[in-house]
Amino acid sequence: MRDVLARLRTGVRVSWASSVTFATVGTAVTTLALLPLLDIAFDVLMGADLASDDLVRTGYAACLVSLAVTVASGVVSAVATDRNLGVFQEVCTLRRLDPAYWLAVSLVPLALATVTGVLSIGAVFVLSPGHDVALLARVLLLSLGALACGVLLGVGAAGLGVSLPDPYLGATLLASALPVLVGVIVPVSAYPAWLRVVSQVTPLSGAVSTLTAGGPTLVLRDLALSAVWCAAGLVVSQVAVHRLRQGARYDTV
Repeated sequence: MRDVLARLRTGVRVSWASSVTFATVGTAVTTLALLPLLDIAFDVLMGADLASDDLVRTGYAACLVSLAVTVASGVVSAVATDRNLGVFQEVCTLRRLDPAYWLAVSLVPLALATVTGVLSIGAVFVLSPGHDVALLARVLLLSLGALACGVLLGVGAAGLGVSLPDPYLGATLLASALPVLVGVIVPVSAYPAWLRVVSQVTPLSGAVSTLTAGGPTLVLRDLALSAVWCAAGLVVSQVAVHRLRQGARYDTV
């Protein structure tokens, strides 16, 4: 147990030191506040252009998706850096599957996303006309599920990225596809039948739906779906590590 905690502390320190978020004050403000708020504002303006009847829902939905994507992207970035430096290969040579490593690369993105989430959700609440405290409380609870989904999706995407020339591909796909598939701008109920089916098996669709109706069952479905993607990524990463040990190169096209 002490060995696991020691590896975890070391991994967190390395992850924190390699993060560029706090390189300067401007970088911190841009990364933690400006860019996420601009993304949410874009989604809300897009919803207004499409005559959405609930822009507050759109804003909160964008916050939940942003939380998950921020965590996932941070995990993918950390693992991609470790792969390029040879750290990932060394870790996986010593231990086939090291929970301490995956937890360590997740904690810093999780902390940063929490700060971003508080700022984003707070901004939506302040700017919303009704200042619905009950809805705010619901969003804060759903945020915990979104953060957990972000970690699971990030580990899955990072695991898949280990075997790709572009290790960031998984994070890019998540950032571009999730807002559409889970119904951030347009509710899933307005989608064609085939797209509603796809949405049902997309993580975070349950959390977004729960903003207006539904219960914890939908969030549990999100977590289960995210866990499946996480497991798939870990399996692929083990195959990739085996090939890396044999001298394969994935960092070239």
